[in-house]
Amino acid sequence: MTAAVPALLRPELRAETIKETRWGGRRLAEVLSDTGAARNLFGARTIGETWEFSTLPGHESLSCGRRLDEVLGGPLPFLAKLIDTALPLSVQVHPDDRPDPARPGATLPGKEEAWIVLDADADARLWAGVRPGVSRDDLARAAADGTVVACLEEHVAERGLVVLVPAGTVHAIGAGLLIAEIQQPSDCTYRLFDYGSGRPLHVEAALATLDVAARPQVWRPGDAPARMRGAHVDLELLGPGEHRREIAEPTLLVGVRGTAIARADDSEEVFGEARLLLAVRGPLDLRIREHGLVALGRVHP
Repeated sequence: MTAAVPALLRPELRAETIKETRWGGRRLAEVLSDTGAARNLFGARTIGETWEFSTLPGHESLSCGRRLDEVLGGPLPFLAKLIDTALPLSVQVHPDDRPDPARPGATLPGKEEAWIVLDADADARLWAGVRPGVSRDDLARAAADGTVVACLEEHVAERGLVVLVPAGTVHAIGAGLLIAEIQQPSDCTYRLFDYGSGRPLHVEAALATLDVAARPQVWRPGDAPARMRGAHVDLELLGPGEHRREIAEPTLLVGVRGTAIARADDSEEVFGEARLLLAVRGPLDLRIREHGLVALGRVHP
């Protein structure tokens, strides 16, 4: 990365990072189609995800008119998405870090992730972690008879809800949600149940991977500003006022509620709800306006 690269980067849409899905909706097109070029990229498709900041091979996002890995001079230590759910997603689990069979001594990244709810229908729900007393065998039987969702802890969704989901946690995202997600840079998912969609399931791998004791960390609007730390994902929730943070590693900024002004080095960006920025050097100064909420996210190896 050279000094000519702005300290604050905005994501740019690209066909390879706009993901059409069976469960997607039109909310992302409405939020992000602020130019004719953007509207052409979305078209009339049902879009489930936009990979806002990604350096995963074949799915590289853009910033400053270039691929993000070229702008940064290397890979980003996380993947940041926006997710729109018109229908519920599968009940699934992600693996933890594990040995890479193709490279002795190397490790494949797992997929710890965090959800930041940006908008939610009145009846929207999330599920993460199994209910007390539910065993692996119970989950296997429930996956077979279609009742697995009833085995999971339910979380009523609302704007500003944050859920940090460790690898190995059985989880599901319901319908009617707009979510920002930050995760380890991996796209490995094992589906336990998928509402009869016809997509492949990975029941054996999911049962072998899941940890019945795994539980999410949950933060709700109205709670005190907080720091949420997982094994890899690190989140900070900031309310109205002036905030300064040193930037030692790439940091995601998520506009959750209201408007904020970010300044770093020679860059200044105003960003609002459902908008993401990437801070690559600092110090970072944030001015969050009244009733505002911004999430800062990082991922560590």
